[in-house]
Amino acid sequence: MIDLKTNKTYCPFLFRAANLSMPQSEIVPCCRYQKNKEKYAISFKDGYNLLWKDLRQKAINGEKIQGCWRCYQEEELGGKSMRTCALDSESNSDQEVPYRSQQEIDYTDTKLEFLEIQTGRYCNLKCRSCGPNLSTTWDEDLDNNHKAVENFYGGDIDLYHQIKKLPKTNQEIADISYEVVKDLKNVKATGGEPFLNDQFQIFLANLVKWDLAKNISIEVFTNCSFFPKHTFRKLLPYFKKVKVTLSLDGIGTRAEFLRKGSQWPKVLETANSWKSFASENSNVFISISHTVSIFNVLYLKEFIDWMESFFAKEKLSNKFSFDMTIAQTPTYLSIRNFNNRVRKNILNFLSNDFEDISRYPYIKKDIKKVLLVLQQNSITDNKREFIEKAYLFDTIRNEDWKETFPELEKIIGVNIYETVA
Repeated sequence: MIDLKTNKTYCPFLFRAANLSMPQSEIVPCCRYQKNKEKYAISFKDGYNLLWKDLRQKAINGEKIQGCWRCYQEEELGGKSMRTCALDSESNSDQEVPYRSQQEIDYTDTKLEFLEIQTGRYCNLKCRSCGPNLSTTWDEDLDNNHKAVENFYGGDIDLYHQIKKLPKTNQEIADISYEVVKDLKNVKATGGEPFLNDQFQIFLANLVKWDLAKNISIEVFTNCSFFPKHTFRKLLPYFKKVKVTLSLDGIGTRAEFLRKGSQWPKVLETANSWKSFASENSNVFISISHTVSIFNVLYLKEFIDWMESFFAKEKLSNKFSFDMTIAQTPTYLSIRNFNNRVRKNILNFLSNDFEDISRYPYIKKDIKKVLLVLQQNSITDNKREFIEKAYLFDTIRNEDWKETFPELEKIIGVNIYETVA
């Protein structure tokens, strides 16, 4: 029996979860695990059952695992990590790691119960917070601009050309066997854009065909730029629970800027289609994933007010949820990485917007988290890098961020052309 009070390295993801990532179909324990030179992409079955043997033994022994350093760092700073959240979720059936009572848990059991799939880099949008590893549409910006390639790959420009030669979608998804997934409880799918991936559709159809879907809750992250075809939609009612998470970072022209290629009227049409679909299927729920960056932080209230109005009915019927994260990468878009003057200006702006925070009871913690980050002293200042990178991609895309985010230009307080020059 593992004593979780003294063992600070055991993690359920090492034993009962897997992440099938792109661009090279690599199998890792979770999305936060950082590979070194080891390679996990032999086959899904071999990777899950054999290659993690040493990692699991280290976790049982309480030894630190190099690839898990991010969680250890967060815990040392006194915060929660993905590891501790996974442990907490042992008693919550709606979380990623399924419910089991303490008496029922075999901590060394390696039944695959949670699977996260990165469906590929095939995507119809090129979001400012994304890049070519997760979107084929970004290739338009990189193909004829050496500086854009350097932005993502530094001196290793050949790596980008190698990635472009790889399959744009995760081919292995469709080949996952019944034996591998027979104990699944949860599936999380990200992209690219999952609803553009035929292999992902085949995978879902196989879960239905094998009569496993009724035991599985799935979450699919989609950019909400289109409503998926009927062949996808008809599979969803078979699952135990379906959470359709709409990745939205702004409204109107700001949404179109941040998620290049999307059209706001079409986004609204698609969101309405999902609302109707959720009302027609009791197992389908809607969520919004909102990433706060330097671009949209001043427009947080604008977005929340729209969201509360647009999804008012779904909130009342408990068919809607909201998840807000603070961008870590690209580092020049993170509000954590701007000087204290800029952060103080943003804090004053938001404090005025959210003077009566009691108006937003169900997301009060999220708002406070943003305010807390802005209150902390900054040890870095990426203001110049932000200006240079924003100018680079503005030039490539024939855009001007200052026109779309005029309040941000005032807060930063810089003439972009003088600085870039």
